Amino acid sequence: MLTKTALIAATVTGLALTSIAQAKDKPAGDILPPAVILNQMVADGHDLRALDRDHGRYLATVRAPSGQLATFSVDARTGELLPEAARLSTATTPETGTSAVKAMLAAAEQGHWNLSELEWKNDGYVVEARDDSGAKAHFQVDAATGTVTKATHR
Repeated sequence: MLTKTALIAATVTGLALTSIAQAKDKPAGDILPPAVILNQMVADGHDLRALDRDHGRYLATVRAPSGQLATFSVDARTGELLPEAARLSTATTPETGTSAVKAMLAAAEQGHWNLSELEWKNDGYVVEARDDSGAKAHFQVDAATGTVTKATHR
């Protein structure tokens, strides 16, 4: 029997893979949902720490093996890395026991499936997501355990 978390993970992954497969067929103005970009970056082996949408692109911040944070531009319609130079932070950040996907799933377990933003803040993830009715909430997710430590509904 599948656990609730496994069922949510399978659903989110299935939706993301379907969206990736359809990405090339999208009209020029359509953008991929943040969850698709998040899943794609993690599947490609990146330690994703933040994902923000910005003027037709996503800014994806990943942890480099050195611990530094590097921010890349990703085309919001195709999910491909753009040929812009990455911005490298001088600060370092620790490895975590929780991936960005687990942080997103923690919000989904709270009934908020529609990811809109992921941020690395105070050595943990902050996930902004909406529920089925469109109500927005922010969730602080512990980087070590992957559990929600604080939820703010707006």
